[in-house]
Amino acid sequence: MALDKPNKDPNTPFRAMPDQSTDYRIVVLGSAGVGKTNCVLRFVNGQFRENYIPTVEDTYRQVVSCNKQITTLQITDTTGTHQFPAMQRLSIQKGHAFMLLYSITSKQTLEELKPIYDQIREIKADQQSDTPILLMGCKSDEAACREVTENLGKQLASYWSCAWIETSAKTNSNIREAFQELLKLDKKRQFNFNVDQDGHLLEENGGTPTPSSPALHGNKRITTTNSSSSATTNSGSNQNITETTTAGAVITRPTTPVLHGNKTNRPSTTSSLNTKKSSRTSPDTSSNRGSARKCLIM
Repeated sequence: MALDKPNKDPNTPFRAMPDQSTDYRIVVLGSAGVGKTNCVLRFVNGQFRENYIPTVEDTYRQVVSCNKQITTLQITDTTGTHQFPAMQRLSIQKGHAFMLLYSITSKQTLEELKPIYDQIREIKADQQSDTPILLMGCKSDEAACREVTENLGKQLASYWSCAWIETSAKTNSNIREAFQELLKLDKKRQFNFNVDQDGHLLEENGGTPTPSSPALHGNKRITTTNSSSSATTNSGSNQNITETTTAGAVITRPTTPVLHGNKTNRPSTTSSLNTKKSSRTSPDTSSNRGSARKCLIM
């Protein structure tokens, strides 16, 4: 009995399976050794690793509430090397929000974020004003070795029209605040971290304020600052909000989304139960990183 042959008609279009996942995907990007994995580990399960283990790509999950519905944050910890460009591009295509990490002890790691930022803007060209991006300075506990000043980080965040914060995974400083701030940038969704271990949304009866709670703003001193960009392609001034929490977190973000239509964009391509999904490691190819070059932020 002859078996039916599969349809190989070249004129028949391929129909990809739709992405029906309700997960909210956060992509963590940056150079090798800046502290991406430790930031994610500290947020997901409170851990910190003293020894550096290079990452290819790991995925972690955290249960939260989104628009009063239980959902899962899918946090992708990407490689810090340039060996897997296709993997990084795919992660950006699937991502909803992005964390761009640099070490305050290395100007070079800040400079190396520019092509990553440009790639995000290229891939997300059709939704630039709606793409949450947070610029995060890591290792704030090593201030004695600082090469990137707070002012420099804020200037770059203002130029990119994204939020900015400094953190330390080692001391657990501003880690939770960083993820809260990133999720607040998504104006279409309202997130709430007030979920128990079984994934049940807890009632807020005078409890700890959450990202979606207006009470959170009652614990912040909010001032408005104007920072002008020196680039001719982005003339004028971008108005930003600088917030200082009672815990000491300094956060800078634009008051309103800023379109990047006046910037040159290449054609776009079409694109938690605290469980670690997959883990692979590769040799650290950045161990012989040269001395820090001058940071070009424009």
